[in-house]
Amino acid sequence: MLRPAHLDLSLIGQPLPWDLFTESGVLVAGQGLVIADENHFLRLAGRALFVKSEPGPNLGGLPERLTELVAQADALLSAPPEALDVVALDHTARDLSALWQVDADACLGFTRRAGRVRPAVTHSVQVLFVSLLLADQLEIGAAERDSLAGAALSMNLGDLELHDRLAEPHPSLTAEDRRRLREPPRRAAELLAAAGLADPVWLACVLQHHESMDGSGYPAGLAGPDLGLGARILRVADIYCGKTGAREYHPTHSTRLAVQEIFGRERTGLDSQLAILLLRRLGVYPPGTLVRLASREIACITRRGRGGLVRFAVSFLDARGRPLDPPRERDLDTRQYQLRGVVDTEPHWPAIDWKCLWGY
Repeated sequence: MLRPAHLDLSLIGQPLPWDLFTESGVLVAGQGLVIADENHFLRLAGRALFVKSEPGPNLGGLPERLTELVAQADALLSAPPEALDVVALDHTARDLSALWQVDADACLGFTRRAGRVRPAVTHSVQVLFVSLLLADQLEIGAAERDSLAGAALSMNLGDLELHDRLAEPHPSLTAEDRRRLREPPRRAAELLAAAGLADPVWLACVLQHHESMDGSGYPAGLAGPDLGLGARILRVADIYCGKTGAREYHPTHSTRLAVQEIFGRERTGLDSQLAILLLRRLGVYPPGTLVRLASREIACITRRGRGGLVRFAVSFLDARGRPLDPPRERDLDTRQYQLRGVVDTEPHWPAIDWKCLWGY
């Protein structure tokens, strides 16, 4: 399996400790190659390169740290309003952003498959990572990027219990529940400000993340020109994660259907340029998507492909539902391993060590 390689300037003049590959598995530089000078280093560091790793022992601790931070976010967001610690919340958001820089695909995919806490918090963490993907593509500055991460993590602070219930397969919503759905943005912004948060970008993102480009959103009915970029990013990420996760009145379904809805009934309310950019970067099968192959194996998409096109998946259950140890990387371009459809976890499956699928 392949996982991202991270080159450090200290490697200049030293032999490479591992082979370097492209995302499709083509060898670029062999183990032992000496990086001659800074120009040689920059030529390598300027590419998306990967190293091969064997699943098994912890190879860096990213999944464990990610699980720890999600649990930390859960504890902070679930605290009583009078105990809300915005400094700790900011630090947690920044720490999650730092993990994103190390291995974005594992952050995107692993949170969909493991380390789940209350659904509203898991959803917010997923929105944080998708928002960072858009922020990176738009080359947003570090300060605004940090504000966006904090806003994504805290956007549903106003009513976590109601957002938890939206994750149920068939939530029963009363008229009062539907009225409450329009209150969380303002309530969350008020709670954050009362706890001492003075970041205007963070607060504006939270307050505006349910506003729509066509003016049909809430709480203020703002339209496109009046919406900040961060709020528009957050809205697209929130809708995307909601429609590809088990929430918002429906079970998990394929990203293809989510794409149809985003460019269908949701189209006028979203920033279409951001929606197009997101779908180009994540494609129809983002990391964490489970698929059935022509071999009848169950596999997981673990890495984004170029232009959103996915070529590889990691099989973890064989055709008879038995664990593959270790998991096997499959080339989806081959007839035997062509993708046949999207699946989701089943109660009868054996326990899956999800971190192994990302090479940890």
